[in-house]
Amino acid sequence: MNKRAIVLRYHEVALKGANRGWFEERLAINARKLVARAAKIQGEGPDSPGKVEVTRQHGRILLHIECDASVRQSMKRLFGISSASPIRFVPTDKEALLAAAFEEVRDYMALHGTPKSFRVLTKRSDKALPETSIELDHFIGGNLKEAFPEIAVDLENPEMILGLEIRRGESFIWTEKIPGPGGLPVGTNARILALLSGGIDSPVAAIQILKRGSPVSYVHFHGAPFVGEDVLEKIEDLVRVVNRYQPDPEPLQIVPFGKLQEQIALVTNPKMRTVLYRRMMIRIACRLARTIGAHALATGESLGQVASQTVENIAAVDSAADLPILRPLITYDKDDIIVAARKCETFDISIRPGIDCCTLFADRHPSLRTTHALVQEQESRFDVNGLMEQALASVETRRVR
Repeated sequence: MNKRAIVLRYHEVALKGANRGWFEERLAINARKLVARAAKIQGEGPDSPGKVEVTRQHGRILLHIECDASVRQSMKRLFGISSASPIRFVPTDKEALLAAAFEEVRDYMALHGTPKSFRVLTKRSDKALPETSIELDHFIGGNLKEAFPEIAVDLENPEMILGLEIRRGESFIWTEKIPGPGGLPVGTNARILALLSGGIDSPVAAIQILKRGSPVSYVHFHGAPFVGEDVLEKIEDLVRVVNRYQPDPEPLQIVPFGKLQEQIALVTNPKMRTVLYRRMMIRIACRLARTIGAHALATGESLGQVASQTVENIAAVDSAADLPILRPLITYDKDDIIVAARKCETFDISIRPGIDCCTLFADRHPSLRTTHALVQEQESRFDVNGLMEQALASVETRRVR
């Protein structure tokens, strides 16, 4: 009765058709890696993903591991699941199920205190017992109510759900449901290169891309020598947090950008500089993306949030790209983004002091309505390709652990 595991419930994977098995396999691989990494970070548990046993049974993925605090946290970051539950395996026998139910409720009360209300929820993937699901609900629930009269029965909004899944030979029982982040398993979509500025928006955008199944690598444009190393420490900390949401930690590429900006600033209209900087960033990022097999870029831009994010300026920036630019936060307002940043634990890092290189040598009142003709005229004043090659020659790649 002490045999334990964690059951994963699918999110969008459940809607897939003929290729559902491939999505399930990817989810199983990701679960093994995230759990192994989380346990290792805590200094306990398995040392490698291969030591976490994962099985697929009756449309479920089971992780055969104890659900400690680090594992619980990793479940909240596992894209592709709607929820996860630590389960107790029980022989498929009515009396054994009842005994396990009592034990499970006592364990719940030891952790969370006495619930005000409960219900029993039985699902039968196999008709191994003659009783129907409703009859088992009544049998288990009636005995629990008799033993714990202080806990009310509430079928609509119970504080505690005692779940039973009846299967041939061995069933399982649970009382805890850990919410998952939903989405698709990372690795089921093409790789994306995310531009990280160090602000609140870009890390949230990177995590939103991960939610759609794309692995995310990172590039940061560093304003050195006009910006200090403290900014890079902040960026590395953000990468560490975002990497928790994907099974394989991805590298950070750092592009020295300050000298390039200085050269552009010497010959261009101050009101145009922010858009010109962004266009150079996009050109460089597209080149870097191709070298790592990324198929698109991702940014944290939100429509109208700042001067460079008007429709006209976004169009001017896009025209410099030869890869798609994904903007998952395009309709978010700042409050939406802050809520998301707090939830994914990037907010406190993002608000640490640090200079965004886009503000270097920029006008306080930049142009809101850049046109293609204006951009072309400004870029004719400096060597676009020469500056780009200069920056690419100095790119540094860091493996952030």
